[in-house]
Amino acid sequence: MPSILQPDALSYKSAVFDFAFHPTEDIIATGLITGHINCVKYVPGAENNESLWNVRPSKKSCRGVAFSHDGAGLFTISKDGAIGALDVNTGNVLIKKPDAHDHPINAVKLLTENILATGDDGGVIKLWDVRTGSETMEYTEHDDFISDFDFDANSKTLVASSGQGTISIWDIRKSKMVAMSANQDDELLSICIVKDRRKVVVGSQEGVLNIYSWGDWGDCTDRFIGHPNSIDTICKIDENTVATGSSDGIIRVIDILPNKFQGIVGEHDDFPIEVIRLSHDKTYLASCSHDDTVRFWDVRYMTSEREEEDDDSDEAKEASGDASDDDDSDKDNGPSGGMDVDSDDSDAPKKKNNNRRPKKQAPAANNPSFFDDL
Repeated sequence: MPSILQPDALSYKSAVFDFAFHPTEDIIATGLITGHINCVKYVPGAENNESLWNVRPSKKSCRGVAFSHDGAGLFTISKDGAIGALDVNTGNVLIKKPDAHDHPINAVKLLTENILATGDDGGVIKLWDVRTGSETMEYTEHDDFISDFDFDANSKTLVASSGQGTISIWDIRKSKMVAMSANQDDELLSICIVKDRRKVVVGSQEGVLNIYSWGDWGDCTDRFIGHPNSIDTICKIDENTVATGSSDGIIRVIDILPNKFQGIVGEHDDFPIEVIRLSHDKTYLASCSHDDTVRFWDVRYMTSEREEEDDDSDEAKEASGDASDDDDSDKDNGPSGGMDVDSDDSDAPKKKNNNRRPKKQAPAANNPSFFDDL
């Protein structure tokens, strides 16, 4: 196995709200509270990173970034309710839609090659056709901020977590909501589809991982307790494993059903972690925090070992003729590992929201030529 070597951390003079990995190249884009957006080519070793460009398309904070399907464009969202598109090669602003939402936009995700999802602090979710720039759907079932998205391409299903304590499920081809979960009386801050679409893992303000069974959206079927602080971000390592970023500054690795704490990838001292993401080749897990840095963590030891385990498991199943499901059914809700699981009586103290972004109104209008230049 190659020696563990990661790129230098990216350090800034202001807070990093979000970042995104390029879908095919070793490039990372960051969005800052000042409105600046940076694009960097990351290279292993000391002082090898190369800054490609730095622009400030808005004086308002950049809340999120997402690369286009082919990596040629970069979508941006901001506090003033605007959506933008930048040329990845030059950093030039191709399009800016200043009135996309009435409230500050808090979440963005490219769902398909042509559909972009955005969610704002007022609880509104919008879908956009990036070919025409037109709004294709508007969902208004939430009454508090949209914190995170995940998407299943096979079923065209969008799942969203929100500050009101519920998750919502949407078929992006339809205008009506598929389902909304029961209220957890806790802010839900992050969401991730795992187990080949059989489970959805949701991080909460109180530090509980709520696990939902696909299609059974009324209430969570399992809970994983042990994070001492809020779970602000979740990143899927593989179908059975997630990494979590918490406001205590620690990145943990968790196995899902059977639930087990595997270890710690890295930490940002005591600074809350905003986002963690996996690079396109699964070599690095990156994280941004309130310490104004983006740090890289070499996780090849983890992803390569799990791929080998999956191969061994598949061979064993073929040899035994066992076509049964993995051990992730709802029966697997007993405790295991170093954290408590499946307990509705969490003794974790209720923590008030101290890291969420303020809400501010912005005007609304329509612009049909949004992404034409892309």
